[in-house]
Amino acid sequence: MPPWKPESKWKGQDVFVIGGGDSLRNFDWTFFKNELTIGCNTAFRLGKDVCKICFFGDAKWFKKFKRDLNQYEVTGGVIFTSAPQLYKTRLSWLWTMGREARGLHTDALGWNDNTGASAVNLALILGAKTVYLLGFDMKLSKEGKSNWHDHLIAKPSESVYPKFVTGFQFVKKDLPKVFPGRQIINITDDSCLDCFPKISVKDFFAKRKEQV
Repeated sequence: MPPWKPESKWKGQDVFVIGGGDSLRNFDWTFFKNELTIGCNTAFRLGKDVCKICFFGDAKWFKKFKRDLNQYEVTGGVIFTSAPQLYKTRLSWLWTMGREARGLHTDALGWNDNTGASAVNLALILGAKTVYLLGFDMKLSKEGKSNWHDHLIAKPSESVYPKFVTGFQFVKKDLPKVFPGRQIINITDDSCLDCFPKISVKDFFAKRKEQV
């Protein structure tokens, strides 16, 4: 698939970025059937009604889940990546975008050392007015779990999270300059990512239901 030329298809909308944190292990996913979402990595297993777009940045991860991703696409899911190894892919169902090391960009995705930050950049390019972060725990659970889905390609390690958190500082710094008037809100309970405004999952969804 040729590189995707950014379009603001979700202009002015709320977009939820679904992370991998263990805090989502018992989450009620039915809420997202009427919302715009970008799921990081294995969130695509929730199906296209919940995970509208799947974003991944790791070619090693892609190798493991390629067949399942193809089936997800067949049912209507959309798949993006910024993995440099896949820029010249001949797969008709895989959209590619360029990668920048840091910050936010309008014609490429800032990597910032983690898939979640890149997914946020994609949401903003698509036109999101507000990006909501869900499952951005930035730590292991008390049981040593790193993900709600348990489909892992590497052993969980607490050491990766400080790097992820630092990466989001670049996102925060660039947000008002590159995407003025937009906002990022973290609705992950007990999250170690403190650079964006927070609201609890319970309070957020209570207010959301009142607005429907």
